[in-house]
Amino acid sequence: MSTEGISKDIDLLVIAPHFKYFIEDQIIAMTPFLRTTTVVIPLNRFSPLVTHLPYLKERFYRVKNAVESVENKYKCENVKIIPSYISGLPTSNFRKRSHVLMAKNIAKQLRQGYKFSLIHAQFMDTPAYIGALLKEEFGTPFVVTGHGWDVYDLPFRDEWHRNQAKQVLDKADQIITVSKSNAEKLMELGIQSQKLNIIPNGYDDKIFKPIPSEEARKRLNLPVDKKIVLSVGSLVEVKGHTYLIDATQTILKNQKDLLLIIVGSGPLETDLRKKAKKLGLNEKILFVGEKEHEEIPIWMNACDLFVLPSLNESFGIVLIEAMACGKPVIGTHVGGVPEIISTEKVGVLISPKDPETLAMAVLEALSKKWNVEKILEHAQHYSWDNIAKQILSVYQRVL
Repeated sequence: MSTEGISKDIDLLVIAPHFKYFIEDQIIAMTPFLRTTTVVIPLNRFSPLVTHLPYLKERFYRVKNAVESVENKYKCENVKIIPSYISGLPTSNFRKRSHVLMAKNIAKQLRQGYKFSLIHAQFMDTPAYIGALLKEEFGTPFVVTGHGWDVYDLPFRDEWHRNQAKQVLDKADQIITVSKSNAEKLMELGIQSQKLNIIPNGYDDKIFKPIPSEEARKRLNLPVDKKIVLSVGSLVEVKGHTYLIDATQTILKNQKDLLLIIVGSGPLETDLRKKAKKLGLNEKILFVGEKEHEEIPIWMNACDLFVLPSLNESFGIVLIEAMACGKPVIGTHVGGVPEIISTEKVGVLISPKDPETLAMAVLEALSKKWNVEKILEHAQHYSWDNIAKQILSVYQRVL
């Protein structure tokens, strides 16, 4: 998609829960086509005592780190990141009204000299609730992006969340979501189809690109004589790691030189490690913990095959990132994954919660000669340069 004719006089206001991963990449990719971008991150300060807890400390430091990332890494003079704090206890009742207080506080901050001609809320929870209120306050066009759980789960939890979602979608001038499966869920809420745009998340083609496998393995001190299967994701139930561990037992009966590497951390880490030990797989499964985003491409280049055994997945950008490194992938037939693995030239689709089928798919994929160029060509459609242009075209329709 050409950027010819796209005006650079847009002053964008983004409401987002954080500034990292795909949100950071998306905004950075669009900055050449925007005059200014202001990113507001709403945060609940809770009480002074609660903010001493490690988890909450990290939430506040992430704003400082985000500013440094833009200033030092990207040199984006036209991007400003501002936190917006309110204080309150993390109770259910307070969370249900906190977006009103946050919107008032943000509106006060914005009147202190911040210009914006368009509001874009990332996620259909607090950022979207705030964005809808700011549209009313300032009369500014409003776009919202629904990503995952905020689409297929949150609006369907209870009547309050459903009503909030409907209000946001009614007030939005345009709606973006990352997959067809998400779009179907949004249609259940009664939105107008002409307002709905399916635009996937993208990957950073400056860091996710092929490097020789042996070079990657040497950098990570990994064996060069093993077949390496990689999985990257939070160690939570929905990611399905337990089924991948079960499948490993079967795989090893036919592929003795296998090494499974799991990158990520989460509440199930202890249980998954115990399971691997109980099954006698300690030497065959390597848990390496969470890694910096910039390091993930090295792990992907070191593997022979990437596996995402999710039970639900709105999109699955890690599959694209693995393909951008030239690797074939295995994913489950859930959410937006079939939209990514849309051809057998790039990978294999299987049913979730099926260790036996997963094991057979891994063995088949490890024995197959893949066309790396076809895999790379498929991934290129999802580069942030291409995705940013699609988002910008949505902006043009509401201005």
